[in-house]
Amino acid sequence: MTNITYKCPACGGALRYSPAERKFSCEYCGNSYDNVAEKLSAKEIKTGAAADDGSKGGSTLYTCPSCGAELVTDATTAATECYYCHNPVVLAGRLSAEWKPDSVLPFTVDKETAKAELANWIKKHRYVPGDFKSEKNLDSITGVYYPYWMADYDAFASFEGEGVRVITTTTPTHVITRRRYFRVVRRGKIKFSNLQRSALSKADRKLANGVHPYRYQQLEPFQDKYLAGFMAEKRDIEKSEVSESLESECQGYVQSLLTRDCTYTSLSGRTSANFTGSEYRYTLLPAWIMTYRHKGKDNKVYYYAMNGQTKAVCGVLPIDKKKLLTHCGIIFGVVAALMLLGGYFIW
Repeated sequence: MTNITYKCPACGGALRYSPAERKFSCEYCGNSYDNVAEKLSAKEIKTGAAADDGSKGGSTLYTCPSCGAELVTDATTAATECYYCHNPVVLAGRLSAEWKPDSVLPFTVDKETAKAELANWIKKHRYVPGDFKSEKNLDSITGVYYPYWMADYDAFASFEGEGVRVITTTTPTHVITRRRYFRVVRRGKIKFSNLQRSALSKADRKLANGVHPYRYQQLEPFQDKYLAGFMAEKRDIEKSEVSESLESECQGYVQSLLTRDCTYTSLSGRTSANFTGSEYRYTLLPAWIMTYRHKGKDNKVYYYAMNGQTKAVCGVLPIDKKKLLTHCGIIFGVVAALMLLGGYFIW
């Protein structure tokens, strides 16, 4: 296995990607660099048998025996714990070339910002357990790239139908309604861009779908350097499993796109779309993830996700039932005391 590490030209320390600066920075001397892969030489550290041509690259695969998660990271990031179930992960080896993504949306929110945003979100909720908002728990938040299939389609579409325009006039004695009928034919070329489907089948992983949308204009061709300091989920859904769903979504947009400037009172008809070209991309999208196992009878795991680009959040917070019951008891006691006091003065 051959791991690739980018070294700082100034001090020789390992470089990590900084979402805040959108550069690679050295945590030892503080220098920052653009276009690391182009400007800096990579130092190969041989840790085993050299990888063959089909598995060259700097991505390493870890697996979790407990929940089945398959986590991908770069050679400089050591994964010891599954961020879902917090059980130890096992080094599975080099990630083969067939699993390499086509594009990636780099993180623009760093860990400290993500922690601060989470802390502010928690402050708005009174009854969360104390250990949920502890520094230790906040520090467990992990930057994860989630796998998606993204698609672009070119289509020649048409709409044929009937439009009705209703005109109503009122006289002193009558209300007159006139209807005019029109044959409507619309044809044209349509381009659909950045349609996406999750490439993960596990339900709990789909929490990250709640932090959409992303700004896809910032997509970059995938390079291993973007995994520095982060994890990535390995896909378990193939392109063939989502292509039909994506094409159906395109079909659903055709009528509204072709007839959106029609001014008829009502419009009915049928549409068709012939796809003349398509492009699929295996893409990684960034999210900050935190999991929390509630210490109670249910031992339930709660998930929190933040968009690694826009800071949009999604999640369900645990409730400390003791806090809630204590607060309700205090309110009940105060109300009861006021009622007794009021009754005393009345009598």
